[in-house]
Formats: sequence, C-alpha cells, structure tokens
Amino acid sequence: MTVPSWPATLPQAFLKDGYSEEEADNLLASNVSVGPAKVRRRTTSDVYPITGSMMMSEAQRQIFRSFVQADTKDRAIAFTFPDPHGGSALLVRMRQPPSYAAIGISWRVQIALEVLP
Repeated sequence: MTVPSWPATLPQAFLKDGYSEEEADNLLASNVSVGPAKVRRRTTSDVYPITGSMMMSEAQRQIFRSFVQADTKDRAIAFTFPDPHGGSALLVRMRQPPSYAAIGISWRVQIALEVLP
C-alpha cells in the first residue's frame, strides 16, 4: 500500500504564528520500595506532536477536506508531510480533527500532527 503524500496544491509550511512542537515524553518511571524511582527510556523511536495552522482559500480547504476523508481515511492512515525545518518529508498522522476559522475570504486551518518514527 502506498503512503499518501501531502497535496502539492496545499500550503507547504505552517504559519509561524501559533506553531508549536513538543519533545516526546519517552521516560518510564517505576517506584521502588526505598529510594528514588527507577527511570528508563520507553523506546528508541519517539513519537512527538507538532501543531500549526495554515491559511487556505476555499478551494484549498476543499482539497484538504477531501485529502483527510479519502486519502487518510478520516485520519486513520499516516501520510508524508513537509518537514517544518526544511529536512526530508516526515511520516505523520493527525492527532485530532482539524479546525477551521474563517478570516475574510480565507480559512485558517489548525492541524495537530504526531510525527511517527
């Protein structure tokens, strides 16, 4: 099965305003009877969240909605997405449904992703 790719007709980067990313919480702590908890890494491959928004025209919003519904099967399938830092494409999955806010004749689309290993 081919991994879907972010459509080239959509914006290729998040707006700087409102963009955020978090480091993965990759530690597992186990309580012991005496002394500090034992701590270890959960895995060597982290999943970490990134969130941002994009300005889209009505036509782009429709392309985006179609991509989410058809290509990612309502967010169930991972897809490749342009790296916000300019590297090679990332494999991501949507963490929650996107939200849309009308701004004049454009749409501000908020997208929450998790970057997969």
